[in-house]
Amino acid sequence: KQKWSRWTCYAKLRAKLAINEADFLKGLPVFNKSNFSRFHADSVCKTSNRRPSVYLPIREYPSEQIIVTEKTNILLRYLHQQWDKKNAAKKREQEHSEGENTAPPRKIARTDSQELNEDS
Repeated sequence: KQKWSRWTCYAKLRAKLAINEADFLKGLPVFNKSNFSRFHADSVCKTSNRRPSVYLPIREYPSEQIIVTEKTNILLRYLHQQWDKKNAAKKREQEHSEGENTAPPRKIARTDSQELNEDS
């Protein structure tokens, strides 16, 4: 497969039709003819016979490979990873100390919310 630029396609089409620039511009409507009064076909850049650069992959990837994008923002994902790394040691210490300490939890369930539901 070859990828051609717009100008390459235009040059190939013009070469097939054997139209020079002056003839190409001759029939076009113009508001100001002096815009094209200094036009010379010789001054136009000649198309080169050089082939356009094409990307050639080094590795072959399987065609059934599915590319999936993550929905999480890259920055948020990075920050979460850094936070997890930073707090992993703290979590381990906390879990280790909870196993040794059998004291009752400091949080107590609210009983007044149940009483409010019973009144209504």
